[in-house]
Amino acid sequence: MLEVFKVAVEELTPEAFAPFGQVISSFDEAKPPVRVGALDEREYKVTAAVADPANPTLAEGWQRGHFACHDDAGQSFYPSLHCPSIFFVAPVQQTLEPEDLRAFYSDGQLGICMGLEVWHTMPICLKGIELYQTARGNQDYHAHSLDVHFDQDRGLTLEPDMAHFGGWAG
Repeated sequence: MLEVFKVAVEELTPEAFAPFGQVISSFDEAKPPVRVGALDEREYKVTAAVADPANPTLAEGWQRGHFACHDDAGQSFYPSLHCPSIFFVAPVQQTLEPEDLRAFYSDGQLGICMGLEVWHTMPICLKGIELYQTARGNQDYHAHSLDVHFDQDRGLTLEPDMAHFGGWAG
């Protein structure tokens, strides 16, 4: 069983998110910066529920163990179905510790457009099913990304501390 590290949740505002990029109110409002290549646009299905608790995926539930940053381009995520969401991010730096992460809450009307080398993971859908529109670099993922696997390497998973976030009525 994985140890759970709770991350304090804060409201997603342009001012609070500024060190990581930009808050967006539509997918086309802003595109991530590109250093190498071009952008690839996709849609990812993410669910609040976990189909198999023994084998959760990066697109299920409220916990995340895998985080990455990319040096070819930034990345954006926009909740197209407008479900409440959490965006985990951490500053540009060589390594990542759980304490470095910040959890931003969106009621589903706002998304994010991150700069180069900002640490992040797949957004968390807090209720139901969400289809996140995303744009990120089209270069080889492994050649242009750093990864941290807290779950595999440390037996740790991170979860937003929704119980102590006043903006959540969940």
